[in-house]
Amino acid sequence: MTNMTRVVKNSISLKMSRYEISGRSAACLSGGEGPTLLFLHGWAVTPYIYKVALDLAARSGYRVIAPFLPGVGPSEALVGSWPSSSGICRWIEALFDKSGEERPTLVAGHSLGGGISASYVSDFPGQVEQLFLLSSVGGTSSSNGSLTETRSALEWSVSLPLDLLSSQASYNHVLSMVGTGMIQLIRDPIGLWRLSRLARSYSLEAELPKIVVANTRVVVVGAIEDKVITKDSILHLASSASVDPVWVDGTHSWISTHPKNFIEVLSNSH
Repeated sequence: MTNMTRVVKNSISLKMSRYEISGRSAACLSGGEGPTLLFLHGWAVTPYIYKVALDLAARSGYRVIAPFLPGVGPSEALVGSWPSSSGICRWIEALFDKSGEERPTLVAGHSLGGGISASYVSDFPGQVEQLFLLSSVGGTSSSNGSLTETRSALEWSVSLPLDLLSSQASYNHVLSMVGTGMIQLIRDPIGLWRLSRLARSYSLEAELPKIVVANTRVVVVGAIEDKVITKDSILHLASSASVDPVWVDGTHSWISTHPKNFIEVLSNSH
C-alpha cells in the first residue's frame, strides 16, 4: 500500500455517549471532525478493541461514530428473541436521530459488522458514498455455501481465538479481546450464540449489486492470513460487488493489530 495521504492531527480521544432507544440503553464512541464515518464492530467484541484504528481515523479527518451494537457492552439487546439485520439497522437510524449526528458519508464494518453495514447501506440507497467491507461475513466460505452450511457455531467460535493467537498481537491485546468475549459470554450466552448464527447465515450476494447500482462505491478488504473469513469468501463478495478485492497483511484481527492499514484503506479508496 502507498503512504497515508491525509495529514494526522493532534491526538483525539474518542468519547463515550449514551442514549435511550425505545426505553433501552444504547451507547457509542465518537470523535473527530469531517465526513461522518460509521464503523460497526464484529462479533463478541466492542468498539474499544478497534480504538487505536478509530482514533487514527478521527485524527485523519473523519467524524467517527462507532456504536456498541445491541446486546453488546452498555447497549441493551433489542426486544425479542432473535436479532435481525433489519432490526439492527432501524436501531442505528434511531441512534443517529437521538444523537443528532449527521448521517454517514462512509460506512465500514468488520466481520459481522460488515454484513450489517451492507444491510444498512442497502436500506438507504444512494445516501452513502462508500461502503467498506472489512473481512466481512456475507460471502461463501467455500463452494458448498454459506458459513452456516460449512461451519458450525462451535467451529466459528473456536476459529476466532485461534486466529487471534496467530496474529502476533501483543499479550495485553490478546487478553483484552479474550476478556471482552468472556464478558459477553457470561453476560448473555444465548444472545451471543444468536448473534453468531446471524453472522454465519449472512449472504450479501443479492444486496451488493443493488448497492452498486445506487452509486455507492464498495471496497472489499480481506486479510492475507485470515482463517475466519477465507480468501474464497472475500473473492465471492468482491465478485458480487463487481470490484477487485483489496488485500492487507494480518489475520482476521488485522484492524486491531495493524491499525495503520485501516487508515490506508480509507485513504487509498478516493
